[in-house]
Amino acid sequence: MSFRVPSFRLPIRPLFALTLLAAGLAPAETLTVIPKDRYYDTFSAAHPPAAKIKPGDHVITKLLDSRGHDHTGKLIIYADNVLTGPFYVEGAEPGDTLAVKLNKVRLNRDWGWNGVRVGLNALEPSMVDGIYSNECCEEWLQPKRRNALKWTLDLEKQTVRPSRPLGDKLTLEFPAHPAVGCIGVAPAGKEAISSGPTGPHGGNIDYNGTVEGVTVYLPVFEPGALLFLGDGHAAHGEGELLGNGTETSLDVEFTVDLIKGRSVGFPRQESATDLVTFGTTPHAMQEGFQGAISEMIRWLIADYGLSNEEAHVLLGMAADLRIASWNNTYICRIDKKHLPTR
Repeated sequence: MSFRVPSFRLPIRPLFALTLLAAGLAPAETLTVIPKDRYYDTFSAAHPPAAKIKPGDHVITKLLDSRGHDHTGKLIIYADNVLTGPFYVEGAEPGDTLAVKLNKVRLNRDWGWNGVRVGLNALEPSMVDGIYSNECCEEWLQPKRRNALKWTLDLEKQTVRPSRPLGDKLTLEFPAHPAVGCIGVAPAGKEAISSGPTGPHGGNIDYNGTVEGVTVYLPVFEPGALLFLGDGHAAHGEGELLGNGTETSLDVEFTVDLIKGRSVGFPRQESATDLVTFGTTPHAMQEGFQGAISEMIRWLIADYGLSNEEAHVLLGMAADLRIASWNNTYICRIDKKHLPTR
């Protein structure tokens, strides 16, 4: 269901300097869009829109956890990396860029779940041989699934912890760090892509920095872009090594703007302090980092006016290369303190 509340304001302007369709004094609206039972596990232009929105509109919504449970714990859809949307953005055309400002990303229930073992492809083969079972629990989350440990989310203290001890040496309690795991648009070529991997369209990026306050930039391949979000996380470390991100539902609010006639090669993200480019090449770490590094160079030259030599040397001296998700996403980050005022 969706509700529209008209408001009049200047839409949020993305932080890199391009002309926006939403620029000017066009009225913006606030919409509450919470689908009852229509959710998806593919990024595809074939899915009917949950809502049509204009550049500058403010959307209030909820994300299910990655196994399809809502904020009350009710199972809404039996699937993986469940997506809310799509949101059809009026005026978006192939060759444009979508700018999605995450205004709010908050926990909305007191439990989540996680794995209890690092993914086997992140370990040496000698350690995998004879490793302990990850079937730690009863089938409480879904039938035939025994590798999901329930976690307690303290909404007052904003902490996360396992629901039972895992040893006697550590207190495994961590600060909550709500993040959006999946964000992307309908891919090119009328293709339907599972919500599990990543690609130029975005996808299951699983970066723990996709949090409240950032702007995510996505290329547009289909009319209306068809934006999807999902896979709420309460917290996880770099690499998402457990294969999960303390999976939970989230309250999310976002604003969309549109950058006409200018496309990005890979998804990008911007905060008040840094620029991030994503290499979204599943199971291809070198190619993923190549994509992220190349995209950052293009960004610095096109929007900050750096020379080729300045951009290359800056990355050589100050780039922060990370693995956001072991199987999917590789990032190049640069602190804005190194950049000229724009």
